[in-house]
Amino acid sequence: MSEARNADVLERGLLIGEAGLPAGVLNVVTNDLADAGDVVAALIADPRVRVVNFTGSTNVGRIIGVQAAQHLKPAVLELGGKNPLIILEDADPDLAVDAAVFGAFMNSGQLCMSTDRIIIHQSLVEKFIPRYVERVRALPAGDPADPATIVGPLINTRGAQRISKLVKDAAAKGASLLTGDGTTEGPNGTLIRPVVLTDVTTDMDIYASEIFGPATVIHPVDSAEAAIDLANDTEYGLTGGVISRDLGAALDVVSRVRSGIIHINDQGIADEPMAPFGGVQNTGYGRFGGTAGIESFTEQRWVTIQHSGRPVYPF
Repeated sequence: MSEARNADVLERGLLIGEAGLPAGVLNVVTNDLADAGDVVAALIADPRVRVVNFTGSTNVGRIIGVQAAQHLKPAVLELGGKNPLIILEDADPDLAVDAAVFGAFMNSGQLCMSTDRIIIHQSLVEKFIPRYVERVRALPAGDPADPATIVGPLINTRGAQRISKLVKDAAAKGASLLTGDGTTEGPNGTLIRPVVLTDVTTDMDIYASEIFGPATVIHPVDSAEAAIDLANDTEYGLTGGVISRDLGAALDVVSRVRSGIIHINDQGIADEPMAPFGGVQNTGYGRFGGTAGIESFTEQRWVTIQHSGRPVYPF
């Protein structure tokens, strides 16, 4: 580790101590990114590690899953998402707008549960889109130290550049930018102001790629069947939402959308300690939370007791 990184770790340790945390309670170790593969391989191979847990990208999750399998260790993998918010024909437009704004831009869109896609019945487009775009355009963006800020900087410059590239690729191929343009600004180019796109087609990278930032795509459809087909047109399957006044219709959609989690009359960002959290398809396998989480990290055993021995053996 470099002297600069050592100094950084020491400084953080001193700050933790000044905050009143007793020595030895929290131990922080940082590793160079170039060593990540070797560090992960060593952790997985260690016989003291019996279950592997990873939250991150699908590409890295595949590597970790393979390594865990080589050592016959179960893994819990929570990976990428391309989460839809499905707005059915009878939906309350105001509820739909509220849910879509929060679902897409909470934490600047940097959540595995964020709403990447808004799939809306064509009959509601004229009521929904102007209100939604107006709300999104008005979201305060900028300094995360300002309590009024909703959309702050992204995690790093590389992440911001990836999202900017997705947005600009879509615009160059004919997508309509309803607000925002994907331009990076601010310190280290990490701020992107909220983006809403429509007219996105399958040849655009943003159609299938997880955005993981302050951008979302609106897909108008002409039926619930089309909405289900579009929601399922992804390699992922983490979470989502369905907005409808008709609970029967919503439940029918829920039953046919491939995802580990889905919410009726809400967007996809939700987590409770007792609820099973996880996805299907390339989002990974295994569950956190509640009894499902306990089962994921527990090995079952069968124990019997014969108080005086078996009365009869066959030979």
